[in-house]
Amino acid sequence: MKKTIYIYFMSVLFISYSCDLVQTREAERPQTERSEYVLATTPQQLFKNLQAAFRERIVKNYEICFVDTSFLKKEYKFIPSAGSVAKYNVLADWDIQAEIQYFTNLVSKARKGELIVLTLENETSSPQGDSAQYTFDYRITIPVDDDNIPKEYRGSSQFKINLDANNQWVITEWQDFQKENYPSWSELKGRFYLQ
Repeated sequence: MKKTIYIYFMSVLFISYSCDLVQTREAERPQTERSEYVLATTPQQLFKNLQAAFRERIVKNYEICFVDTSFLKKEYKFIPSAGSVAKYNVLADWDIQAEIQYFTNLVSKARKGELIVLTLENETSSPQGDSAQYTFDYRITIPVDDDNIPKEYRGSSQFKINLDANNQWVITEWQDFQKENYPSWSELKGRFYLQ
């Protein structure tokens, strides 16, 4: 009888402690890149997304800032700063794929744990319904170890932007201008396209 009571007591004890073994646990959230990206339903949000793509180093978010011919029948056009094509002839036929390649290379070459900073200032704009033109003075700082690569790029850029079929603002044309003696954004593109 003592043995039966002991077995019964041990069985109850075992079952009470092992109940958690058969219960389902709460699902874990998938690990994803944190992003400040927000649908570009305004021109201002488009340029915030462009700046965040640099800061966060997310190539896909950079790509989304540009026209996709699936949603808008316009070809992307880039007009580099004067003199930059002589240094980097790839700029003469620049397209979306070149944008993605340069940005991917930039992200991979910049020191980990430090920010790539794009500052856009002195905005002027002329909205025209489903299109607009924006001009900014820019400054880009990049953390790189190679002393042969400039750490700062300055100039001004004029962006033509349009609403696509998804009601998102996208860059369709970009003209870059060098400022003072600083290397321009065009030079940054040409240099990192070749990296």
